[in-house]
Amino acid sequence: MILHVDAIQTALPGKVAHPGLARRIVMAAPLGPEVLQRRFQVVLYYGKAGDEEVESPLTVAAWIKESLSAVLSGHPILSGRLRNSGGSWEVKFNDSGVRLVQATAEMTMSEFLASEDRDGKEAQLAYWEDINEDDPNFSALFYIQVTQFQGDGYAIGISCSLLLADPLFLSRFLRSWSQTHMQLLAQGRLTKPPMFHLSYFRGPNRPRRVKSVPFTSSSATTTTTMLFKADPPPDAQSYSDLSAACLREATRRLGAEAVPEFSLMISDHTGDLKVGSHGATGLAYPKQVLEVVRWSQLGMEEVAFTPGNRPVHVSHQIVSCGHSRLVIAMMTSEAVGDPKLTISVTVPNN
Repeated sequence: MILHVDAIQTALPGKVAHPGLARRIVMAAPLGPEVLQRRFQVVLYYGKAGDEEVESPLTVAAWIKESLSAVLSGHPILSGRLRNSGGSWEVKFNDSGVRLVQATAEMTMSEFLASEDRDGKEAQLAYWEDINEDDPNFSALFYIQVTQFQGDGYAIGISCSLLLADPLFLSRFLRSWSQTHMQLLAQGRLTKPPMFHLSYFRGPNRPRRVKSVPFTSSSATTTTTMLFKADPPPDAQSYSDLSAACLREATRRLGAEAVPEFSLMISDHTGDLKVGSHGATGLAYPKQVLEVVRWSQLGMEEVAFTPGNRPVHVSHQIVSCGHSRLVIAMMTSEAVGDPKLTISVTVPNN
């Protein structure tokens, strides 16, 4: 079974980002390749429904490029690139844009969803190119792939660097983008026929496809992630203790091997991103303080790009790279109105 990558383009924001904006990455040690390649991967599967013209994966791919350009203007970090200045890292807000990939799978969506080792194969539905460690300025950090299956549906796969956005921030962006897209569609502001069909811009002497690869399981270690909610701790050390408590609880529930150390990312989109390693021991937290939450509570099952067609299935994976345990403490903005802290704990599958 083959996956064809038909085209790769860039979706640019509709407005120029203000100069000088950046998000600093505060590190306890130099950023190694394991940290640079960490990412959040989401795949949303949609069945065929409604008008053939509206529901065509080629049309969806073209229209989401238009709506992306509209919504990225309000989220300039998502078009940004990493910058390393003498060992000091930051995400520079700019207009480099998001990579948009169009692909075709030589199988039905039903066959893929029922296939063995689907979790390992899903990486091919969410395109990713490793960040160039020596020259990261030109490496995209956010990819969106639209894959057309044979006859019964399509998938929209997202890969986003964890140095760019955490799963909570990205889920809110996806819902906001979906709402903007549906509003533009209802108002007739998306071009008919779509002006950004990726195949329209293929030169006469260029090959029909970028590449074709067999549907094989990814060599990356598959992981399992648990989500918790808790009240924000009072100080920086308490973040480490709360994260360690979440790791211990996830380790117990998942039957995973206990480890003495874990990687911690503290993500506050109103300030710096903090990255470091911490011991797995810490102050005990009462179990009732830790509320277990499900991925579905982040609302990605509501993301739709055509009327009445929500995903039939959504998969999520934090690709942590290597065999370390990764904990992400995600803060919400005051505008959202949720005072709770969301904590993800990711462990490699045995």
